[in-house]
Amino acid sequence: MLIYPDRNISPAMLPEHPDWSAAARYVPSDKSISHRALLFAALSEHPVTIVGINQGAAVTLLIDALQHLGLKIDFDRRSGAVAFQTSLRTADCHGMLNKKERRVYLGPSSAAARLLLGVLCGLGVGCVVDGDQTLRNRPFDWIVEPLTTLGGQFEYLGRAGCLPLRLLPSQITSGRVSISIGSAQSISAVLFAAIAARVPVEIAYSVEARDHTQLMAQGFGDEVEDIEHVLTYRPRQFRPPGAITIPLDPSALAYPAALFWLLNRDRPEASVWFEGVCINPTRIGFFYWMQRCGFGLEISPDGRPHGEKTGTIALRGGGAFKAQGMQGKESLHSMIDEIPLMVAIAALLPGEAAFDDLYELTFKESDRITATCRMLRTLGIDAVIDGYSIHTEGGQRPSVQSDVTVFNDHRLSMTAHVLMLAHGLAGRILGGECYKTSFPDFDQCLRAIFRG
Repeated sequence: MLIYPDRNISPAMLPEHPDWSAAARYVPSDKSISHRALLFAALSEHPVTIVGINQGAAVTLLIDALQHLGLKIDFDRRSGAVAFQTSLRTADCHGMLNKKERRVYLGPSSAAARLLLGVLCGLGVGCVVDGDQTLRNRPFDWIVEPLTTLGGQFEYLGRAGCLPLRLLPSQITSGRVSISIGSAQSISAVLFAAIAARVPVEIAYSVEARDHTQLMAQGFGDEVEDIEHVLTYRPRQFRPPGAITIPLDPSALAYPAALFWLLNRDRPEASVWFEGVCINPTRIGFFYWMQRCGFGLEISPDGRPHGEKTGTIALRGGGAFKAQGMQGKESLHSMIDEIPLMVAIAALLPGEAAFDDLYELTFKESDRITATCRMLRTLGIDAVIDGYSIHTEGGQRPSVQSDVTVFNDHRLSMTAHVLMLAHGLAGRILGGECYKTSFPDFDQCLRAIFRG
């Protein structure tokens, strides 16, 4: 498990006139798209450079794993450019892979491990996939089962349904699978297996989730059709472009945006905007939820590179506020990463709110239902768990009760930062630098804003 230093928060960080526009220099590129871009580049038969990769640990661990598998990749950390010189499809690389069983380590990154499993399964490559204790506690059976239906062969080396697991050399064939759990990673793992194997596949799914893999596969020349919750993939002329540019991550932007809104509730003249953000509808539910709560928002599309919508997100201060809840699995998936932040904000605003259908939060970096409420309790905020729901009573004001525990969960750490800074609270967040999992420059972002 990655061990992160604690973070000390001081109200002295808050100047009278923050520079909100400075945040744009530090908001990272999209983590989910970065994962997928790396794997598409690894499958390309010609060199591909990814421009502006997310440099959080969840992504760089995948770069390390691909290099360990034999790919020649130049990673310029200063610019965020990742240049692929070889492919998983090349004969030399493939021969190297099968000469000796490799073991790849993905730390705590579930997306990296699950999507890479799909790619390697589709290529028929034998490999042991493992991660840290956090990742070993997360389910992999709903990745393994559909891949097994298509011909993949796996052995669990520890607890059934979990890492570490051995992927045996096997051949993926055309077929139809059903995904019962609402998971973009499960759908994407199957899609990547089919893309790697160049075989058609049908995927029946129950809940709409983020669709980056589908959009990028289609944008790179293959055919993807989605009709009444059945996804049909057909290989065509797969050719990723020589350069793939990654837009800004809306899930990372949520935290400086929330801080702006909370500190400008009484300042309708305040405004800031962020350009080049991923505005895929499956990713920006948090922003529309904040708008429903009364905060000022405008989203303007400006392009569709590689099939992904990008645009400008503009925020305004002031408003008439009332807490809103969240119901429905499809609503959940458009804001799944921001639920802890939303629960915290709902507790501050007037009114009651209920967040339902949160089952899938139980197997994130932490059990995010329990961990969110425990973290909020250390900040004097009461949120009540009822099964897979969280209920809040509005009008609460945070206060530091003790050291803030965030359970090594980057989303909880950034939520705690927002709450404490928005209310001028001093305190210590235990392991607070775990934000580096997805937002490596979060500290620099805050310092740039409050340098004022």
